[in-house]
Amino acid sequence: MTDQSGPPDHDQDYLRRREAQERAAAQHAPDPAARYVHAVLADYYAERLRMAMPAAA
Repeated sequence: MTDQSGPPDHDQDYLRRREAQERAAAQHAPDPAARYVHAVLADYYAERLRMAMPAAA
């Protein structure tokens, strides 16, 4: 049995969606620490997306 907790990192739609969700959460979080953590997670998803996208020729 495999872990089905989420799609693989190469699923660009998933990564875009998660980045947007974390950026929105960062904007709306009342606590500065929560804003920071959401921003860090958004940056993580953005980096994974950059790594998943083919390099421009």
